Amino acid sequence: MEKTLPSFKSLIVNKNKPILICDADEVIFDFMHDFLIFLETNQLFFNWNSYALTGNIIKKNNKALNEEEVKKIINFFFKAHTLNMKLVNGAKRSLNKISKKFNIIILSNIPFEFYELRKSALKKNELYFPFYANRGEKGTPCSIISKLSNKQTWFIDDSPAQVSSVRKINSNIKTILFIDNYKLAKLVKNKENCDFYSTNWTKNEKILFNG
Repeated sequence: MEKTLPSFKSLIVNKNKPILICDADEVIFDFMHDFLIFLETNQLFFNWNSYALTGNIIKKNNKALNEEEVKKIINFFFKAHTLNMKLVNGAKRSLNKISKKFNIIILSNIPFEFYELRKSALKKNELYFPFYANRGEKGTPCSIISKLSNKQTWFIDDSPAQVSSVRKINSNIKTILFIDNYKLAKLVKNKENCDFYSTNWTKNEKILFNG
C-alpha cells in the first residue's frame, strides 16, 4: 500500500535551496476553528482533556466517541469543510516569503480520498506548492524528500508524535513544533522533543531564516 499520494517520483526541487516540509492542518489550515463549529452543529463538543481527537469528542450524554466513530466524524468534516477551511493567521504571507529561499513541500495526513479537495483549497488560497497526502508516520517520507537537496531540510508540524518520528528516523532534519492554537498548546506536555518550538508564523520565519 502506498504511503503517499502521489508518489515522490514526480517531485522536483531546486537542489541548491533548503527544503521546508510543512504540515497542513493546524499549520496552514485552522482545523480546530472549523472543526469546533462542525461539532457543535452535530450536537457534539470537544473537551480539551488531551492532545488528541480520540477521547475528546463528547456526545450530549458526556460519553466520548470511540475510535471508529471519531474516524467517521473526521471524514464527514473533511468532506464538508476541506475546501473552505480558514487559514492559520500569517500562514499565507509567511509561506510565500519563505518560498523565495526554500523549496516548500506540503505533507498532510489527510485521508487520501480528500486529496483533490485539499489540493483545490491550497490553490484557492494561492499556495502553489507541491502537496502530498501521507499515511502514518512522517519520518520516512521526510527522510526520502531530504535526499533531494544538497542543503538543510526542515520539518514543521503541530504533532509532537510526528516531530518525534522525524527526529527518530533522520536526526539531520531540523524540526519545528508549531502550535498556533493556545488551548492546544496548553495540552502539550513535552515541548522539548524538537529543535525549535513556536506559536506563530513570524517566529517560524525567524527560525528558518536564522537557522
